[in-house]
Amino acid sequence: MTEYAVRGAPIDQVQPFGFDGGPIGCALLHGFTAAPKEMRPLGEFLAARNLTVRGVRYAGHGTCPADLARTTYHDWIASAQAAVDELRDRCRRVWAIGLSLGGLIGLHLAAQRQVHGVIALAPPIYPTDRRLWVAQFLWRVKPYSVKGPADLHDAAALAEHADYAHFPLRAVAQLHALTRRVRREVAAIDAPLLIIVARHDRVVQLRSADFILKRARSAVKEKFIVERGGHIITEDYDKDAAFEAIAAFLNRHAN
Repeated sequence: MTEYAVRGAPIDQVQPFGFDGGPIGCALLHGFTAAPKEMRPLGEFLAARNLTVRGVRYAGHGTCPADLARTTYHDWIASAQAAVDELRDRCRRVWAIGLSLGGLIGLHLAAQRQVHGVIALAPPIYPTDRRLWVAQFLWRVKPYSVKGPADLHDAAALAEHADYAHFPLRAVAQLHALTRRVRREVAAIDAPLLIIVARHDRVVQLRSADFILKRARSAVKEKFIVERGGHIITEDYDKDAAFEAIAAFLNRHAN
């Protein structure tokens, strides 16, 4: 695992992206083992509405699983923070919009008051696979585990979804550690907050949204549920409904 090993996309499709627009900036944050490609449809949607957009690629992502195995969640946060810092220099207000792991990182940034608002799609506060915590004990003896196909109901989108075919278990342990940290940090969030979840998500329990909304101190906090599709909301059947909900929330609260 030393060469490019992202399934579903050639290397030119997994790069960070950006669109310059108006004074509201959005840092788009992808999921675990995935790439900015899964956030690009949302990025193009927001750019068409005159928002400034940066699609982040975290350290260890979009190359090969061995690169991911050498990183920690602090490295992933640093990748997102760099984009936020650049947007803060350019824009009047900066929002974090993240899917899955990206949702966790967005919530962390909001708790640290690094962004003015946060939209988290399918944040894995409570993952459905309760074996994830075991990775912290296994990774030294079993470095990798086979990763099944992404939770995408749209077959065409699934065929083109960019992610790794293997989990580095050390990175899974880091994801678990970040999840535990964000659970503690949610109570510090006071920025406008939108949680979007998919009713038929097989990766994240729906109660994750209620946990966040109950504990966050935000004066403005809402939940939106998509009825079709799975965990990768930005690429699945109801992505347009999710995008419209995001745009409407930004229109009401980004200023």
